[in-house]
Amino acid sequence: MVTSEKKADIEKVKVRMNAMRYALACGVICTSLANTTNQEPFKILLEPKWVNLDTNPERAKEFGGKWILAGSITLKKRSPEVLFLDKMKLTWEGEKIEKLIGSLYEKNDMMEFLPIEKYLLSDSMWKSSTQQMILHFHRPLTLGAINTLYLVLTVPEELENILKKGKFTLEHVNLPVQYRHHVKGQELSIALSDLHPQESA
Repeated sequence: MVTSEKKADIEKVKVRMNAMRYALACGVICTSLANTTNQEPFKILLEPKWVNLDTNPERAKEFGGKWILAGSITLKKRSPEVLFLDKMKLTWEGEKIEKLIGSLYEKNDMMEFLPIEKYLLSDSMWKSSTQQMILHFHRPLTLGAINTLYLVLTVPEELENILKKGKFTLEHVNLPVQYRHHVKGQELSIALSDLHPQESA
């Protein structure tokens, strides 16, 4: 025979179990919502690098400087929209540079980076008056889930320390409108000075 006290204990257990189920369900839902919030539909990541792609000093003399991988630009999207990119503009922030040669390549994630014609997107034009590197793509780039672009600079000896003290900022204006909306207010920079704090001091 179940006493009234026992019934009360059973009811307490049921109430507690229901409360736990509710809390668990709430936790799952809240976690799911948090993950959804963190999964931005459009995102751009910039990372400074300083990698000498050709250590042959004779070739550096022949071509006017070291061949330096200076940074990466990674564009991510979760949206199924078909988007294209055909131009980029990078503004230099640092000591004034009269002339700078650069190229933009697409990184093939299946292999080590190769700065070859097959992956070349653009050779730059340097605008000294505005300190901007303008990159008109040879062909529109179709943006997939992830596209990683590598900025390669020809760095003569007299510019090496100057570049190590500054940064390039990616201008929003040439990005697809969907990206511009999500990066509004963000400074998108390849800060070479972060890699070389002693030179920046």
